[in-house]
Amino acid sequence: MPVQQARGHGHEVITPRTVGRFYGRPSMAALGAACLLTALASGCTSSAGEDAARGDSGGGGTGATPTGGSPSASGGTTSTASGASAAVNPQGGAPASGGTGDGGGLGGTRGGAGTGGAAIGGVSNGAGTSGGHAGAGAAGGTTGTGGSSTSGAGGDGGGPGGTRGGAGTGGVQTGGVSNDTGTGGGFAGRGTTGGRSGGGGETTEGGASGSGGAAGRGGTTSTGGVAGSATGGGPVVGDPRNPILPGLNADPQIALFDGVFYIYPTTDGFDGWSSSVFHVFSSPDLVSWTDEGVILDLPRDLSWADSRAWAPGIARKNGTFYYYFSADTQIGVATSSSPTGPFKDALGKPLVTAGQYGGQSIDPYAFTDDDGRSYLYFGNGSVGHVVELNDDMISFQGTPRDIAVSGFREGSVAFKRNGIYYFMWSEGDTRSEDYDVAYGTSTSPLGPFTKAAVNPILKKNTSQGILATGHNSVLALPNGDYYIAYHRFAIPNGDGMHREVCLDRLYFNEDGTIVPVVPTR
Repeated sequence: MPVQQARGHGHEVITPRTVGRFYGRPSMAALGAACLLTALASGCTSSAGEDAARGDSGGGGTGATPTGGSPSASGGTTSTASGASAAVNPQGGAPASGGTGDGGGLGGTRGGAGTGGAAIGGVSNGAGTSGGHAGAGAAGGTTGTGGSSTSGAGGDGGGPGGTRGGAGTGGVQTGGVSNDTGTGGGFAGRGTTGGRSGGGGETTEGGASGSGGAAGRGGTTSTGGVAGSATGGGPVVGDPRNPILPGLNADPQIALFDGVFYIYPTTDGFDGWSSSVFHVFSSPDLVSWTDEGVILDLPRDLSWADSRAWAPGIARKNGTFYYYFSADTQIGVATSSSPTGPFKDALGKPLVTAGQYGGQSIDPYAFTDDDGRSYLYFGNGSVGHVVELNDDMISFQGTPRDIAVSGFREGSVAFKRNGIYYFMWSEGDTRSEDYDVAYGTSTSPLGPFTKAAVNPILKKNTSQGILATGHNSVLALPNGDYYIAYHRFAIPNGDGMHREVCLDRLYFNEDGTIVPVVPTR
């Protein structure tokens, strides 16, 4: 819709809009592998096409990468408070007494190994009496010099999976410890050299946990893979079915922080897109989602806007979460120490005022590049905008540049893959069934962007009753998998103010072009 006339409302990269805790994969080196941390950012989307009252909204945001765990301790150790003694021979021999105690937390420690040797049978856990069985470390498991044989907590503490993938020489172990409920499953440590996991090291699916807790969602750690990932190298992901969020929501910004998935949407179902609050939803696996409640209430938390809460974006930097949002067709920024808020207005005024750079000031989307520099994308109309953020993340370095691409309406999204910068946007009006998503590429996060020959890459499927697929964000997982979150008309009887959030896989051709998405019911 023309600016100030119809607002195609699609609101939120993690390096795409994504963020999160990363899982690693143990290295195959016989002497131990270093752990590698990777980060990815999750992407936001924005929506547009609403009338003068609503205008267009956008969202975005990048998930910053985690810093990983702590270095592993030097040498193998075992817990001896109770259970059989099971000292590990630091030179690679079998455990001294070979037994596993009654209190071993599920998974124990995976195959601690000294100089090439394997500790078969894991380490006895010292404290628990009702814990699960100590997991057998696979021969050839990956703890080298500097690795640790974690004893974990028995009894109530023995969570499934125990500690995954001991760090190699001085490496960092990401995630590591299982939680007290016995449901976490731990995360695999990532080697600093990107090596693959050893030839064994298998985590059994559904094994017993410390106090009866279910085993982690895991699966097996295949060579070079990460537990719970179908393709290896990514966090635990289920099989999502659309719509993925309960109720009416739009403009989803999806992100991954510390092993938990989040979606920051526009609360939908109001005439004139007049919602005044923002919620966030969390999920351990992209399948089951929990509404974490209101994280920003415009009338209560702002002095400069009280309605039209649209298309938020999210980013994390130096331990602080930055929440960019549209309010009364202006852009604000709020901060929190938690991804679930509550968020506090960081400026006491808009970051971008109404119409300041042309078009409606909506649909903010934050992206952080590999070099740590962050950018904000926003806008509605025929031209989008991009500007580098200062290190404080609440002010601009210079003046925003225009992004002129054919068909642009709103819902800016940016991410980077294999050295290519992708810019995505929504075309049309969010009230139209033809609302869709297009993209272009560049060698710079500031553009210029060249629109791809094959576009749009996400559009309606009338045979399935799927209409108005737009205002997306992108989630990149450490294993190379990508997902696209977007909204559509609610089924049945939805329209541009009654929308629901969906999630589908995003695939790429060998030349880096995006394969058109087939939206699923």
